[in-house]
Amino acid sequence: MNIHVVALIETGYYCIDPADVEYIAQIHGVYFYDKEQQTHACEMTPSYYLVYLYDLVVLTEAGEALDEDEKDRLYQAYEYNGGENKYVHCYAIDELPDDRRYIFGDSEAHETVEYDDQIEALREHFCANCPL
Repeated sequence: MNIHVVALIETGYYCIDPADVEYIAQIHGVYFYDKEQQTHACEMTPSYYLVYLYDLVVLTEAGEALDEDEKDRLYQAYEYNGGENKYVHCYAIDELPDDRRYIFGDSEAHETVEYDDQIEALREHFCANCPL
């Protein structure tokens, strides 16, 4: 397994309250995937299967200047909406800048543990130990 974590800009999928717009620069969806696993979803272009971890709000300077209670309100409103696993073309992920990718590295595949169980264990690990 060659596990990578990636942050995709997903701000456009959110209905941000007009009062909050000046405080939020971007909202990232954070996912992980196995770079060795590629899927051809009814097309010639391969895709990675991204496993959703969490959302991450990136604040503007005005947002950083808010008190902790206001920041927490923003995080509560926009970081805990849940997300779904998805397929994204490999080239779109491979072309992302390094500041939006984290390479977890090679994980030894355990022959006695099913691949899906290993992926679920990694999802739980990354949710508890946020890499980005």
